[in-house]
Amino acid sequence: MKIAILLSSFNRANKTLECISTLSKHHHNADIYLVDDGSTDTTVVDINAEFPNVNIIHGSGSLFWAGAMRLGWS
Repeated sequence: MKIAILLSSFNRANKTLECISTLSKHHHNADIYLVDDGSTDTTVVDINAEFPNVNIIHGSGSLFWAGAMRLGWS
């Protein structure tokens, strides 16, 4: 069975890294999709460096949580 995990983030580099780290430990074969809604911190750079298998979807900066999750589902 394959699992997809959808996340959204905006300027939460440390919390997002911690979340993905925990998920990766418990769900080794899961595909992780992160919608980053235009973060201006190091979120995208940090995720790419530490978790290159995470699929990052770039948002417009105005999606907020619900819009980011809709984009992730699509």
